[in-house]
Amino acid sequence: MDSIFKFKCNGTNYVDSGNANKNFYDCKNLFAGSVHKTSSHSTMFKSLITFDLSNLQPYPISSAYLCLFVKDINSDTSYYSNDTLSLYKNTCDFDVKSVTWNTLPPTDSHMHLSITPNDVGKYIKINITYIVNSWIQDDKNYGITLEANNFYSSLVKLASANSSNPPWLLIKYKNHKDISDYNSNLKTVYQ
Repeated sequence: MDSIFKFKCNGTNYVDSGNANKNFYDCKNLFAGSVHKTSSHSTMFKSLITFDLSNLQPYPISSAYLCLFVKDINSDTSYYSNDTLSLYKNTCDFDVKSVTWNTLPPTDSHMHLSITPNDVGKYIKINITYIVNSWIQDDKNYGITLEANNFYSSLVKLASANSSNPPWLLIKYKNHKDISDYNSNLKTVYQ
């Protein structure tokens, strides 16, 4: 029988282009997307999430899902907007407690995900198996970054590590004793 392990994130933060030297480590919310002031100017928001996987077992992983609680979507109807975000694997170490817009780590291996108004008030799950496998294979886990897919993305508010609905990582192993606490009611956003 497959085993599923649940890892709580060990750090979250968001940064924004309008406050390029500030961080928001202690906030209960995370933000990804943009807020438009005019058709040619917006403030961009990115969220960073880290996980301590030092207790990860060296067994083959069949899947890994990032679980995020969606608190709100602020769709700016005065300009074109969409609900597509990008998720990136960070490629350098950084301090989640002090990172700012000006000190963001570099990223690669992006995927796109869509978050809709139907997701508000619920956990969603995003398949990041290839990212977790790369962390295990390379022994380099620098977390992930969520950001707008483009200039006209909506602002998505998510629950941070400091909230009652923090981000989780669900890792499923093949053929091991089941010791999990798995929520099967999560919506899969990307497979």
